[in-house]
Amino acid sequence: MSDHADDLHDEDDPGYRGPAEVTVGDRTVVVDVEISGRFDPLLGRHVWRGRLRRLAETLGADASPAPGTTVTITVPDAPEAATARISEVDLWGSHMVDGVSRPPYPLPTETDGVDPA
Repeated sequence: MSDHADDLHDEDDPGYRGPAEVTVGDRTVVVDVEISGRFDPLLGRHVWRGRLRRLAETLGADASPAPGTTVTITVPDAPEAATARISEVDLWGSHMVDGVSRPPYPLPTETDGVDPA
């Protein structure tokens, strides 16, 4: 029997995994994030989704970002920050986000992987 766990993630898909600055309202914290996306030909744009680990804990006891809350995500060496909306909180307390702007990681270009010579 084969293991299909690797079928769920394509290593060629753009994304980012690691620390990122997340701003909720007037608070900015650093948390671990996992963000990935793909080009959606029906929408004609890149769509992305991610997970913010330990966001509520890092923000503090008086902050409880709920679904619908807008957050800004900045990854190291990113050309610009990205905007996302919290869509849900999973069973482990991570906040799931859906991107509403260009993603915070570099997108592949048509020339990526092509020998310029």
